[in-house]
Amino acid sequence: MKKFFSQDTVLVGIVAGLGAEFGFAIVLAIGLLIAGEPIQDHIRWFAGMFIPLIFVLRHYIKDHNHLRVTRTLIALFFVTFLAFMLYLLKARILVLQ
Repeated sequence: MKKFFSQDTVLVGIVAGLGAEFGFAIVLAIGLLIAGEPIQDHIRWFAGMFIPLIFVLRHYIKDHNHLRVTRTLIALFFVTFLAFMLYLLKARILVLQ
């Protein structure tokens, strides 16, 4: 497993980035379900899934200096952040005035 994440490929960036985001989202959803809170009332909390992605990005920039993985993580961050914001706007959870 360590050998896989030490490679400089696009697949590593996608797996590491989506794994960090989905890992946070799953833990948050399980925590909300255990607490008995409806997930629909706390959709904005899922914006925290970008924090682990930023830490993964920082790790690959600072420690490994992998250019392909770094580019992939930046693109993944941009696409998923844009998709999340569009979802919040469409669902009228986030309203611009």
